Amino acid sequence: MKTKFLFGMLMLILSIFVVNTTSAQGTIKGTVFNAVTKEAIPFANVYIKYGDQIIGAQSDFDGAFTIKPIPAGTYSVTFSCIGFGEKIISDVIIINDKITFLNGTEMSVGIDIPVVIIPANKMIDPEITSMKVIPGDVIKSLPNNGSINSIAAISGSDIQVSDDDSEIYFRGSRSGDVLYIIDGMRMINPKAFCPGLAIGNMAIYTGGVPAKYGDFTGGVIVIETASYFEWLSQQESQRLMNGGN
Repeated sequence: MKTKFLFGMLMLILSIFVVNTTSAQGTIKGTVFNAVTKEAIPFANVYIKYGDQIIGAQSDFDGAFTIKPIPAGTYSVTFSCIGFGEKIISDVIIINDKITFLNGTEMSVGIDIPVVIIPANKMIDPEITSMKVIPGDVIKSLPNNGSINSIAAISGSDIQVSDDDSEIYFRGSRSGDVLYIIDGMRMINPKAFCPGLAIGNMAIYTGGVPAKYGDFTGGVIVIETASYFEWLSQQESQRLMNGGN
């Protein structure tokens, strides 16, 4: 009886872990058009690489596509279609439970033109103006990678940090009125679990906090820790931006 109970508890824990790691992933939505005629391009292949895995989709007759589920991280999104030159959008940030939009992507006719590589907007989220994203490469460029509070403070003047870095204030709110989410888990003391080096990207809500996070007059700091595959993806993005060398 005891063995069955322990086995049942183990299966329950595993099921919760699976739900948390599979449901909390991001999505890319967008449209792709002919750069000259401005007409939609159907059947274009759009994909990202996650390690050895390719996650992608084809555009429909309206040029629209949806790619999901995608683990949180920073990726290069590749667009390819017969008769068109390949296009790559680098540094696309994916956040759990959020849609990243790549609308109006244009492709040029011709298979012999060079691959076009353009960087994505990395700091301001076009969907939610009260949410800002700080990507991992910015975090890693900070002195000593910074603390969670000091990293969040670079996103805007409406966030203030105390001199000893122990308190953070959102738009004059109380210091304790802030919620930390690390890989989908609520944290009371995030410093004990997530040093700056481990952060893959950080999203900061200074207003208009989604209902799923509860009622906060302050703000919410959502952290996705970096994975090995994200590191590989960032290295590939850097290689592409350097001309493939």
